[in-house]
Amino acid sequence: MPPATCSIAPNRFPGRVVTPYAHTLIEQARAEGVPLEAAAAAEADMPVQQYLDVLARACDHAGPAFGWRLGQSVKPTTYGVNGILLLACATLGEALAQVLRFESLVHDLGRSEFALEGDHAVYAWRSDCTGHPAASALSESVFSGILTCAQWLLGRPVESFALEFTHPAHAQSAAYIAKTCPAQVRWGATANRAIFPAELLDWPLPQAQQGVLPLLQRHADELLQARHPRDAGIAAQVRQSISGRLGRGTVKLADVAQDLHLSTRTLQRRLADEGLAYQTLLDATRHELACHYLSGSALPIAEVGYLLGFQDAPAFTHAFKHWQGQGPGHYRAGTSGTKSASLGKAS
Repeated sequence: MPPATCSIAPNRFPGRVVTPYAHTLIEQARAEGVPLEAAAAAEADMPVQQYLDVLARACDHAGPAFGWRLGQSVKPTTYGVNGILLLACATLGEALAQVLRFESLVHDLGRSEFALEGDHAVYAWRSDCTGHPAASALSESVFSGILTCAQWLLGRPVESFALEFTHPAHAQSAAYIAKTCPAQVRWGATANRAIFPAELLDWPLPQAQQGVLPLLQRHADELLQARHPRDAGIAAQVRQSISGRLGRGTVKLADVAQDLHLSTRTLQRRLADEGLAYQTLLDATRHELACHYLSGSALPIAEVGYLLGFQDAPAFTHAFKHWQGQGPGHYRAGTSGTKSASLGKAS
């Protein structure tokens, strides 16, 4: 099988890939010496077409096993808010349920399914990019990433399972997978699947923060709803868009305008007509969510900052002190045991 190329019609594959997921590809490609355009590192969601083209370019440069190595480089934060949800799950089965439920928050590359077949569990992934030269590497990266993340969450290796891929084996990639993965692999199957003993679903996750799960599920539900803004005032629509983009990088006015199908200038004018400024709405949304997470969860402060789109804990701490007059640690200590802050409209 020849190496992947990028000769494919533009915009054939619609949709987007969330910023942390795209950045994992960019970082791994650059670590392997793949020359990339500066635009590939933009602080925004990446179109599916661009993600696939970058993946194909990486396979051209680093070999067809790049897809599997890409999956080996993932972390829970690679999956954005969904990844943080995994940290709150008690068992591997709960984590898998979250993956399926909120996959659309991470990418539009394909969709997962899950079924129990006797004493075995079957995780299947349907690729929506089968016509692209990078499709094989994409499927391998997805399953490698799931295995890597599962083992990270469990704190131990997973060994008793099988993998099936719809594409034929590439000798170099198949050899690398056989060397680094204990699974039995079948190529040219009818579906992309991982088959493993059902008892693995009950394996506990030692880092689980179970009390946080309902809170994070509510937040993720709000993110899903934010992708389809309801007919409401412009301020409510802007805040829905902001909430949907938090945790995926910088939330820019131009991105929010795009979500609302408005030009940046039109959005600025409509906000001004109501006496509002975009930065004020952004800060208010972040402030309310910060208070909600700090008072209603045991999430580490750094993870709260990540959920709100801050690059690091010091940046979040500085902003919170500006909003609240005290640091997030002091605020949490003062509200310990109280009801979490409202996520409703700011007063």
